[in-house]
Amino acid sequence: MSYRPYLESSALRQIGGLPEQAFDMLVTLLARICDGLYDPVFSAPTGVPRRRVADVGDFGFIVFAVDDAAGLVRVFDLVWTG
Repeated sequence: MSYRPYLESSALRQIGGLPEQAFDMLVTLLARICDGLYDPVFSAPTGVPRRRVADVGDFGFIVFAVDDAAGLVRVFDLVWTG
């Protein structure tokens, strides 16, 4: 099955003002996560069932969940240092 990223409204609200380089890193990271959903190089469990966290370089991190039924990587939070 092929997965695609989906930014929930909460993540979309947090993306405002994200630097261009951070946005590019976010897109690259989401593509890698979609290719290797549970690859520990790109993400780790959060302690909350089904939620994972991944660093966006030095810019911050995302919190997401894999939605197998819909084939989506649902991004709930985008926390960045800017």
